[in-house]
Amino acid sequence: MKKLLMTLVFSLMTALGLSAKCDWSSLKLQQWNQRNVYKWYVSGKVLDDTCVDYMFMIYDFQTKKIDTVSSFRGITEVQFNKKGKYKMYLKVWNKCNNCDTALYREVNIIYFPNCKYVYNLKSTKNNDCKDSMVGEMTLGPWTKGDTCWEWYSYIWNGPLLDSISEFDWIHMTDQQLYDYYDFNDSDMLHYDGPSNSARLIKFKFPHDGHYLVATQWYNKCLDQDTFFFTRLTILPCETLKTKILKPSVNGLQVFPNPANERIQFTLTSPFRTPMMVYEVYDSNGKLFLSGQILSSVSINTTKWPNGVYVVKIGKLSQKFVIQH
Repeated sequence: MKKLLMTLVFSLMTALGLSAKCDWSSLKLQQWNQRNVYKWYVSGKVLDDTCVDYMFMIYDFQTKKIDTVSSFRGITEVQFNKKGKYKMYLKVWNKCNNCDTALYREVNIIYFPNCKYVYNLKSTKNNDCKDSMVGEMTLGPWTKGDTCWEWYSYIWNGPLLDSISEFDWIHMTDQQLYDYYDFNDSDMLHYDGPSNSARLIKFKFPHDGHYLVATQWYNKCLDQDTFFFTRLTILPCETLKTKILKPSVNGLQVFPNPANERIQFTLTSPFRTPMMVYEVYDSNGKLFLSGQILSSVSINTTKWPNGVYVVKIGKLSQKFVIQH
């Protein structure tokens, strides 16, 4: 019995000794932020140990979801695009000694009311080619005599944005887009601010592709801001010049055209593939509908507004009309 007790005591002392080897006292977590962009940096002598690893995570109190965020040399950066309460977790563990610890920082993002960006796509040639945009930012919570407010507007386009598939361009979150895109100065086609004139955006798109519009309301007295991303897909003007009643364009059939109750998209050889995504855009270039197509798909259009639409399937596209 005595021998058993001695063995238990020795085992307990060994376990405590192993735990004692995990000294996290040198860990430091530093935080910087500019408006709603936050950076965290973890450092400490304990990180020199090859048995030690770490991971940054963000908990969203609104959605009750937790996401892992990438880091490089102990630094991670997160841009919060929605107001609310968040918590940054840093988990550190020693896989050799089987022990861990955690640090965290809380983040509260304030979003200002009445911030909205309204725009319309237009043609500079008085035809169906939507090659320009006119938009306006609201004043937000500004009141007469308030000198704290500034407004900024930006537009980017480049190979990195154009390389994003249409499905990802539509469905990826703002955070995913922010992590993916490098916001290179060479891609910036428009910048205005901080004056009130930045609220009005008149811009002619130099070519088709993906354009990212950012609108920002900044309160310099509080050092807080609200901004939104607006994603635009500008279609080639040649697509919009297609004759309405042309039944087939480069392997894509649209029938009937004009349509009333139903419309059918059909891929003809050699363009048929196991599965593709189709996208329908309205006359303003906004995505109206998307889905999958094998060789043909028939769609109910009884509730569609009258007007001109464009269907895109891969590199194929055609204009059609809904007329009730």
